[in-house]
Amino acid sequence: MTKTRRRPTTAAPKRPRLDLLQAAADVVAALPDAVVVTGTDRRILAANEAGAVLLGWSSSEIVGQAIAEQVAPNERSHVASREDKVLAGEPQRYETRVINHHTGEERDVAVSSGPFRVNDELIGTVATLRDITDPKRAQDTLARSEARYRHLVESASDAIVTLDANGRFTTVNHAAEIISGYRREELVGQWFAPMLPDDDLPKALGHFQQALAGETGLFDSQFYRKDGEVRTISITYSTPQKDEEVLCLIRDVTDQKMLQEQLIQSEKMSAIGQLVSGVAHELNNPLAGISAFAQLLLAEKKFPPDQRTAAETIYSEARRASRIVQNLLTFARQHKAEKVPTTINQVLDDTLELRGYELRVRGIDVRREYDETLEDTMADAHQLQQVFLNLITNAEQAMEQRDGHHHRLTVRTRRSGEAIRIEIEDTGGGIPPNLIERIFNPFFTTKPTGSGTGLGLSISLGIVREHEGRIWAENVASTGARFIVELPIMRTRTSGEAHAVAHVQHSNENDSLRVLVVDDEASVRVSLQRYLAGRGHHVETTASGVDALTRLKDAKYDAVIVDMRMPDLSGEQLFERLRSNDPGHAERVIFTTGDLVNEQMRRFLDGTGRPCVSKPFEFASFDQALPAARRR
Repeated sequence: MTKTRRRPTTAAPKRPRLDLLQAAADVVAALPDAVVVTGTDRRILAANEAGAVLLGWSSSEIVGQAIAEQVAPNERSHVASREDKVLAGEPQRYETRVINHHTGEERDVAVSSGPFRVNDELIGTVATLRDITDPKRAQDTLARSEARYRHLVESASDAIVTLDANGRFTTVNHAAEIISGYRREELVGQWFAPMLPDDDLPKALGHFQQALAGETGLFDSQFYRKDGEVRTISITYSTPQKDEEVLCLIRDVTDQKMLQEQLIQSEKMSAIGQLVSGVAHELNNPLAGISAFAQLLLAEKKFPPDQRTAAETIYSEARRASRIVQNLLTFARQHKAEKVPTTINQVLDDTLELRGYELRVRGIDVRREYDETLEDTMADAHQLQQVFLNLITNAEQAMEQRDGHHHRLTVRTRRSGEAIRIEIEDTGGGIPPNLIERIFNPFFTTKPTGSGTGLGLSISLGIVREHEGRIWAENVASTGARFIVELPIMRTRTSGEAHAVAHVQHSNENDSLRVLVVDDEASVRVSLQRYLAGRGHHVETTASGVDALTRLKDAKYDAVIVDMRMPDLSGEQLFERLRSNDPGHAERVIFTTGDLVNEQMRRFLDGTGRPCVSKPFEFASFDQALPAARRR
């Protein structure tokens, strides 16, 4: 009997039957997110451990709780409407806020909710709740931080921009729009190079390459606004991303540069004032000698006519040189405003004389159309000279820019009601109509960079307003521009103030006085000695203030002519010693000086009440002053 061989089986062993409901429950229980099952009555049927913890209940207590009670009050209507849609068969995803029953803390959750069916019967909803409180708070904090920094950037007064590796704007703030004149959308994507002058472009490109390489730096440049105006900017740069992005902080420093230039100009004028003040006496002394000897020659009755002409020329040119020195000193010196009776025509003449050489070499014909009947007005001649000099200089420059034309500067004065009207008219190119209302604004200038600060006309406007007057500009048909200044006529105040220089009657030629001349300039001493001796006076001279004191102690003089500046003892020191020790001689002093503009000197002379003759002098001035010094 043969045995039947059994073939080995390859069937897998039977596994136990899977309880799907239990498996689902186990999976849900293990989930880190909260799972909550709610019935159609909106009460909780079941929840996993994470759901119970999130809502602050134990696993047994949470069943039967109304779902609305687990939601923040201001979110309940929102959640109810979402649950209505779920029960209608529409799954929902949304965010809301739930309350932990145990701690009362509110938590932000992301909800994913859908219908819950058993045997095709809808019995409620099942929702997964993910706690997003911490990420949401971090996101809100980041958003607030970004908003704060965005606000800081947008509200900054300096332009803040970024550029890509190709030099094109990627972001710009509001200040960049204001400074450049371009809108944000016009700037983004634009290359920066066309906005810079050719002279500054190589420097800017060099700094841009350094910035891409990771360096930080600062430099100044000029750039063109959208309207074509040239402004000066200061650029500070850094690199947030090397080789990819450049961050620039840009500040408009045009006004600051203008102020610096004005300060430099002011310091220059102050230095000129000090320089001229120091040399005015030295210049006026030889001029006084030249003028005095020219007068002596002209007084000679037997002087040949041809030589008389030469002497007259010498005398005239000496006086002209003296006026130029005095005008320059007057203009350059810092002067405290002081309104005194002023002849406007004379101020204009003095100003034109300051510019006389420049006007001549530029071939500009000066036409004076003065009203000679104008009365004096109370004004500060020094400040008005500054106004007129600025207007005349502007006219020169305007005419110089217009080639191929015979130029003429016309200066007019006339009375206009109760005001004096001054007109300064040129034959330049005129003022563009769109700029004529802006020319008196501070820092506004139509001149090339470096040729003006834009402050001259604004300062002139301030001075004219201080004089209660008006200033404006207008174009003249086919000729050029005209500036008009109107100053109210302010009558001289009769306050009975004493004048520093006394006006006295002419001396009698038969009155012989004993005179001491104290001056360190030999030409002045010799000329005065000759003139006064020729008038019948007994004259002694000395170059030393110390020697003069010795002579005054030993003898009596009818008059003492004293120069204000001498090396050993100044006129002021000499007078103070006489006032203390010899008041009789102090009352006979006549001062001479070449610098009457010096404020300290003027105050001293005003305080003495003694006459003063300015250098270069007319001999007739001493004829007037000597009788007042005669010993009684």
